[in-house]
Amino acid sequence: MVRKIAVWGDSILKGIVLDEQKGRYVPLREQSCLALAAQRLGVEFYNHAHFGMTSQKGKLLVERGLQEAKQEQVEAALLGFGGNDIDYNWREVSEKPEEEHLPNTSPEQFRQNVERMVDLTREAGIRPILMSLPPIDAARYFRWLSRGLNAQNILHWLGNVDVIYRSHAGYDAIVRAVAREKDCALFDMRAAFGKAAETLKYLCLDGIHPNAGGHVLMEGVLEAGLAVL
Repeated sequence: MVRKIAVWGDSILKGIVLDEQKGRYVPLREQSCLALAAQRLGVEFYNHAHFGMTSQKGKLLVERGLQEAKQEQVEAALLGFGGNDIDYNWREVSEKPEEEHLPNTSPEQFRQNVERMVDLTREAGIRPILMSLPPIDAARYFRWLSRGLNAQNILHWLGNVDVIYRSHAGYDAIVRAVAREKDCALFDMRAAFGKAAETLKYLCLDGIHPNAGGHVLMEGVLEAGLAVL
């Protein structure tokens, strides 16, 4: 089993959850999937994940951080991106629903970024691990993203709330395709959340961040995946 793992990703791997009473995002700290895995397995995670991180920004962080990772004798790199890449500027959508709006990162650019991060880590002698995107609940997320905005305008632009889920799943499919084509490990967080009817209890009210229970599921994936590396 690898013992030192660098982590690059977004708020999910940072362990961020929605505090539903305070209505703001907070870190889980000792209850995040990485903290739980570190405690159970005795592995060390060097966590470079950030709230709001896209693959475009993440690629730059990987490029800049690999020298330090090598000095720390990191053996593997866990890469988890996609949720922010597929997101939109919802205020602009709300104000101009008749116009074209593009995601933060196009599918083509997202694929290139993920491929590049896999290549960069391998070239540094570090084993890449891709993480699939945990599922979202489109209805919850729509209610969350449209707070204070014109929900009807956003829905008009979307056409259907389920478009959010399908778009998110499309970026997950890209991650899976890269894992197959690059022959690298895939930690399948999406599968761990089970059927759609069961997913809700593992997600925060925003519909997109796993809650504490979701992080327990993710820790199980980490434990099983790291055991065979």
